[in-house]
Amino acid sequence: MVDGKPDDLILLELRKMSKLLAVANAPALETELTKIAINDSRKKMWVLIDGERMPKDLAEEVGVSVKTVSIFVNALLAAGFIEYKKGQPPRRILDYVPASWLNLVEPEKVEDEQEGPVEPSQEHEEAKKETG
Repeated sequence: MVDGKPDDLILLELRKMSKLLAVANAPALETELTKIAINDSRKKMWVLIDGERMPKDLAEEVGVSVKTVSIFVNALLAAGFIEYKKGQPPRRILDYVPASWLNLVEPEKVEDEQEGPVEPSQEHEEAKKETG
């Protein structure tokens, strides 16, 4: 415990801050991701990287070779966007997916409630619905 707060509360607050920073920097994040996710297949892989799917699963779901996934995962790892150890599923460090990329993946393949930050325009629309 730190200052009487349980570790879970501290972790929750850190996650909130991380999400706020991702939303605030969404355009820059998308620009940097697009340098690596240069086509729809790579964008789909980014959406599907969830810390549970293995590279072979990603390859099957996207319809590409395992080598293609490996090249993409290694590029993401080199850029610092993911954590990955051989034999374990890749995991995004930045829990951010551009909203337009979600349309590339079948709805059932993406979790119903995406925990990542939403695009700033979506956040504004959601706030308007709640207040109006």
